[in-house]
Amino acid sequence: MQSAAAASFTLAPDSIASIYAAGLASTTAGAGSLPLPLSLGAISLTVEDANGVTRSAPLLYVSPTQINFVVPDGTAAGQATFTVNSGTATQSGTAVVANVAPALFSASGNGVGVAAATAIQTQAGDPSVQAPIPVFQCGASGCMATPISLGVDTPVYLTLYGTGIRNRSSLSNVSVTINGISVPVLFAGAQPDFAGLDQVNVPLTLNLMGSNLANVVLTVDGQTANIVLVDIQ
Repeated sequence: MQSAAAASFTLAPDSIASIYAAGLASTTAGAGSLPLPLSLGAISLTVEDANGVTRSAPLLYVSPTQINFVVPDGTAAGQATFTVNSGTATQSGTAVVANVAPALFSASGNGVGVAAATAIQTQAGDPSVQAPIPVFQCGASGCMATPISLGVDTPVYLTLYGTGIRNRSSLSNVSVTINGISVPVLFAGAQPDFAGLDQVNVPLTLNLMGSNLANVVLTVDGQTANIVLVDIQ
């Protein structure tokens, strides 16, 4: 069991997680709409938390070697047991659950390299004028950061996507540094369109100019996520 965003083996309630093993399902299937199903491809998943309470997990994707799911809301902190039921057999494993377990998605899908982020450029004189700008591009050779240009008259706002963030104690206990420079955190919580997905919104302040390929470090309630990259000119 690990976060679906990166190789983090602590999970949070309402976060997206993955199970990797052999013989998990006999078919491949993905959830087509919300609310997420509790059974998919003849597979169900239950989570027994540290208090002995068992809940069914909403399923995003099942295949013979991987299951993506959302850790049930209300799962207590501590060691939990995750049981996959195929109707004819079961497989179980354990993982630690904590209130927050921040992890960021990368464009490569493994939590390493350029951030799977989006950005918008605005006009200082009229913030309602907004245009998306690319943060990364992917090709046959992999995913690379796209340089982001900063200007006095064209503020840029970056949105990072992750999971295990929404249960933060307060916004003031969420911090982001880019190239070692602290930036204000404007929002850190649930992304509204995708179950279990969280987002963190930050401005790219002018003191980041010339950072080039820079580390992005997110910390939530003292827990630091995997490091991802952005390129700032």
